[in-house]
Amino acid sequence: MRRIQLTGSVLGLLFVCGCGAATGPAPEARSSTSTQPGLGSPAAMASANPELEEVPVQSEPEVADSLPGAEAFAELVKAAESNDAAGWATSEAKLQEFGVQATAALAARLSDESTVARELAAMFLAQIGPDASSAAEGLLKLLSDESTFARVNAAAALSTFDGYSEQVAPVLTELLSDPDENVRLTAATSLRNVGPIAASSVRALSQSLRDPNPQVRAAAATTLGELGPSAVSSLPALRSLKSDDDEAVVAAAAQAIRQLNANRDKTAVATPASATE
Repeated sequence: MRRIQLTGSVLGLLFVCGCGAATGPAPEARSSTSTQPGLGSPAAMASANPELEEVPVQSEPEVADSLPGAEAFAELVKAAESNDAAGWATSEAKLQEFGVQATAALAARLSDESTVARELAAMFLAQIGPDASSAAEGLLKLLSDESTFARVNAAAALSTFDGYSEQVAPVLTELLSDPDENVRLTAATSLRNVGPIAASSVRALSQSLRDPNPQVRAAAATTLGELGPSAVSSLPALRSLKSDDDEAVVAAAAQAIRQLNANRDKTAVATPASATE
């Protein structure tokens, strides 16, 4: 199954971190580049260096601080908690240099007492994607975290791993109605990764086609188009987007309609043949 990720700077994607009391880099320091709906998870993908030797996730507390990326991540958390935009930019760059090699250090912080640390650790693991699958155990625990941001980041990360669709789909479906538009965007996008299990989310995704945020509407449309025959019931709602005032939404809906119609035609052709077997 194709796993979706989106590259870019997390400075413009701080929605995935509540940062305690709505802190974090100042707005003027955030990237002005908007997330393109339909391309992948809003979490940015850290640069990975496959030539480096993999570091085991399990580690004792006293060893965790010496893991690759641990110091940079600690600096990142500190910057987020103190609303230090410059410190965030510097520590983010340092952490992304480690790429997948930071997996162990990030996994070690998934159970941190600091909400910000848990949110950010899950966020960067989501950026790494499938190569961070060794952190799955800690991410699974975050699916019931008190922080919405920790939950959506953990679910986004797990959606890129094989074998976790059943645990992830219900969480992402619930988050489609979250008050935070960026959480809804992450949920709508990440559902593309969970395959047939996401068929149970068709109704919620169809409702997301009326979301006030155009990026969420476009992401929901794209996800529905990729779900195949199980999402045919969403066609009327998708057709209603032909008059949407956002061009990206119109384009995403049109593509989804084409995909669903094509899948419906294939199913209709295949049925007689299968019935005679």
